[in-house]
Amino acid sequence: MPRRGVLSPFVAVLPALLLVGCAGDDVSAETSASTSASTSPGATEGTATVSTTETTASTTDVGTESGTSATTGVTSTSEGTTTTTSGTTTTTAGETDTTTGGPPPLGVCEPLPPPRGEVLDVTPDDAASLPQIVADAAEGTTIRFADGTYDVSSGPLHITRPGITLRSASSDPDAVNLDAGYAVGEIVLVEASDVTLAEITLRRAMWHPIHVTGGAEADTTGVLIHRVRVVDPGQQGIKINASGAGHYADDGVITCSEIVLTDAGRAQIMDNCYTGGIDAHSARGWIVADNTIEGFWCEQGLSEHAIHFWVTGRDTLVERNRIVDCARGVGFGLGEMGNGKSRTYDDDPCPGASYLGHVDGLIRNNMIVGRRPELFASQSGMDSGIALEQACGAEVYHNTIVALQPPFVSMEYRWGNTSATIKNNLVTHNIKERDGGQAELAGNLEGADPSAVVDAGAGDLHLAPASPAIDAGVVLAPGACDEDLDEEPRSDGMPDVGADEVG
Repeated sequence: MPRRGVLSPFVAVLPALLLVGCAGDDVSAETSASTSASTSPGATEGTATVSTTETTASTTDVGTESGTSATTGVTSTSEGTTTTTSGTTTTTAGETDTTTGGPPPLGVCEPLPPPRGEVLDVTPDDAASLPQIVADAAEGTTIRFADGTYDVSSGPLHITRPGITLRSASSDPDAVNLDAGYAVGEIVLVEASDVTLAEITLRRAMWHPIHVTGGAEADTTGVLIHRVRVVDPGQQGIKINASGAGHYADDGVITCSEIVLTDAGRAQIMDNCYTGGIDAHSARGWIVADNTIEGFWCEQGLSEHAIHFWVTGRDTLVERNRIVDCARGVGFGLGEMGNGKSRTYDDDPCPGASYLGHVDGLIRNNMIVGRRPELFASQSGMDSGIALEQACGAEVYHNTIVALQPPFVSMEYRWGNTSATIKNNLVTHNIKERDGGQAELAGNLEGADPSAVVDAGAGDLHLAPASPAIDAGVVLAPGACDEDLDEEPRSDGMPDVGADEVG
């Protein structure tokens, strides 16, 4: 797991955060947009506590499985006093945040601090009852998972109350595994604000292990996904989109996590390679930082990006991520007209534009590498490291993109509504204008030899001691990219090109 340090000054305080439920995705439209946009070649009763009285409730997986219901007993503990009603345990830990009950904001890629408020402990024996336990959890509750493997094929964990936290007790993401065995569409569905998911592994959902969406009556804001592992999603690893009622999922954070498609999981992908790492529709103000995303490609078809914000997303920060062996790395927008949907902003940020795939946003200090021969031998190969399509106001600074065989492009800016600033990027191949895209380019090093970095085959894209990228960049405005991917300052007045600063 990555252990990167402090999040950038781009955000002063991380929000207290959330995960969300499944809204109806138009899969066929999205797949069509992806294809047309690219022209590259190629019910056992549980023992966990839910509340201080017995409750009966139901949870419905929106757009996937039918609802389930159960009745669960509880035990309450407060200030060291325990009352047992049916062999289960609820504790009150520390001082409660009366607004959300969640943890304080994080500034570094460290384990979460101890929980506050009500804490509900569960074990693998509670797996079949988890959908009901989560549905019944009061606002601000922390559900804490003991180490082990949880069979979550009985239904999704659908969060509809704000301030819920799902986390491991040990703070070890590898020690808690929620495995759906491709039997349910999503593992976690969230449509409430200020929810945290941390330090657990989610694997083998039929669609998305994590799905964040707007709510039925209001926008969803403040989702934190921190130190989480997502393994072998059937479609996208983390999905973010608007609800059927037209409310959005905004201002979330995905940090210090790992999203991986293995060779075994790749065999499960269907629908013309309809997969990807993080896929967000019409989402505003997200931070995606310090994550590792690996393996998103198919033998046939073209996968979506490791990190993809489109359908008129806005103000996304993508920084210090490591992307390995993915057909497409980072994408703002997709296609000339997207998937037929869009989001309208009252301030009309790009006047006169007929369609916007993404508005503003910053992509900086990411390392993107394509190295596996199997990736390059696949039908679509490595398509692009960074792609901007109808991306108005995008800024792309100090990224390193290395391909050990020729990709379609290292980086591209495409379609007439794209107006980007692209500076100080180190790429082994080309930065390409397509279909009338516009960009200001400066300080980029194109066609670099892989020897410019330490060891591309091992995925180490730090600069080699004699790299031509050293001191070869242009000076950016203060705040644009003041530190490198290791959070070391670019302060000598002669910035190095790419994500690493050694000069």
